[in-house]
Amino acid sequence: MFGRQRGPLFAGTLLEIPYLKFKRSRLGVGSLVILVVLYTGLLFEGFLAPYSPSLKFKTKSFQPPHRVHFFHEGEFIGPFVYEYVQTNPIFKEYRTDVGAVNRIDFFVKGSAYKLFFLIPVDIHLFGTATGSPLFIFGADSLGRDIFSRIVYGAKISLTIGFVSIFLALAGGILIGGLAGYAGGVSDWIAMRAVEIVILLPTFYFFLFLRSVMPTDISPARKFFYITAILAVPSMVGSARSIRNWVLSLKNTDYVTSAVLSGVPRVVVLLRHIIPQIRSILILNITLSVPGAILGEAGLSFLNLGITEPSVSWGMLMSSAMDINVLISYPWMLVPAAVIIVTVFSFFAFGYALKDALDPKA
Repeated sequence: MFGRQRGPLFAGTLLEIPYLKFKRSRLGVGSLVILVVLYTGLLFEGFLAPYSPSLKFKTKSFQPPHRVHFFHEGEFIGPFVYEYVQTNPIFKEYRTDVGAVNRIDFFVKGSAYKLFFLIPVDIHLFGTATGSPLFIFGADSLGRDIFSRIVYGAKISLTIGFVSIFLALAGGILIGGLAGYAGGVSDWIAMRAVEIVILLPTFYFFLFLRSVMPTDISPARKFFYITAILAVPSMVGSARSIRNWVLSLKNTDYVTSAVLSGVPRVVVLLRHIIPQIRSILILNITLSVPGAILGEAGLSFLNLGITEPSVSWGMLMSSAMDINVLISYPWMLVPAAVIIVTVFSFFAFGYALKDALDPKA
């Protein structure tokens, strides 16, 4: 007769209080929304990007970003951009031709791509009705659309962080968990090796590992090697933290009961100890992903990470190393702004999640 009242999403569970605490953090919720949008966009990269990342418009080198207008000569005609005409091909100077109007249409046909990496289609979210290039964030030195390259570069820059952190977490559980649970000489040797790696400067350690990596390899293998390089510092940090938690839990009653019941040590570690620190592991993942993203960006910025024909945000920043380029074409720093927003969102979400999961807060 009466409608049932609806409570929080996790009402009646152990997650209800953390959910309500996290919901009160506007910065945390906003950061989560940004991250969800970014990672959802990975599935629709070809649809969101108007052009292929390698498509070159040779006469549009270093073209400034288009300004979107809605009124032409006092009349509303919908979203459109004015055509840029190159006036100096040497210094890449352009002027606005207010007589050439390119209307922006949605769901336009363009270059073919694979939706969800499987379905071949040629429909893009937006483009111009005349087929003239549309550069929301401007063009680079070869006339390639920076916005499209940022969209395609997100696939590497956003996934490499999670992949490297999961590799680091698996290695940390294996090294730190087994060392802390076994104890003795194996624990001492493992921790001394971990401390040696921790003492090394992280970025120089990246450079050392990158220097021993083969150079003539496929983009897929290079992605794997860069991911493994980024995972090493996080793995040793995770190993030491997990080892300390295992030491504090291995003598608890439920662990002792499992050992007396004849349960193998590896099973005890994975089923009875590691699940008790899952909140710590989640926070570790959330707060470590930005470091992996910045590590890849730094290596690619120095042309030691992802290189052509692949695209990543760090590689896009490498073209802005010349101070003259930055002064003349400041839109080349847009990828840096995208990295800053992404890293800040991860940290804000991670600390909001940390406060929500803290039982003492």
